[in-house]
Amino acid sequence: MRKGMTLIELILSMVIIAIVFSIVPKIIFASNKSMELSMKEDALYNAYSLMGSVIKLNWDENTSKNGNIVDTSVNTCNDYRIGGFVGSRNCIDDDNTSSTIGQDTGNDDYNDVDDYDGSTTDVNKSTNVNIYDINITVNYVDENYTKHSKTTSQELKEINTTVFPGSDNKKMKGFKASFFYHSANLGHIQIKHREWVQ
Repeated sequence: MRKGMTLIELILSMVIIAIVFSIVPKIIFASNKSMELSMKEDALYNAYSLMGSVIKLNWDENTSKNGNIVDTSVNTCNDYRIGGFVGSRNCIDDDNTSSTIGQDTGNDDYNDVDDYDGSTTDVNKSTNVNIYDINITVNYVDENYTKHSKTTSQELKEINTTVFPGSDNKKMKGFKASFFYHSANLGHIQIKHREWVQ
């Protein structure tokens, strides 16, 4: 009856252990890299989707009232736009001035782009671990894209969406991405229509 391993069995065991210890760390490393890349892709996709939702909103709270171009600190509307026609995007003085950046007083609806200024979305796992945050800032910006302001209204608003890792996320350390979009004070197209008469 044998009481030990033969030399060949011992060598084979050592070879198998060596293969396992050389391959398993590489598999774990590749898996971690894949998970990190997947998290970054998810973060970028969600930030880009949120930006897409915001830029579809009205330029200003007052734009939605009648569709007209609104007055700003640098421009007052007192006539039709060049090339405009009756019923088109009007630029006539109707005392609708652009509102200040931020959510409108007494209104909880997110119905124009600047309502999202300062909003932060925390993306969490089911274990309440903060994976990443998406932050939106909105500023008035001049035609040279150099002067940013929350109070002096210009004809352009810059919507900036930034995504960065949450405080609990070590895998995305150092990751940060931003998207920006310039929304113009153009009013809305008013489609001419007639009442249906029966």
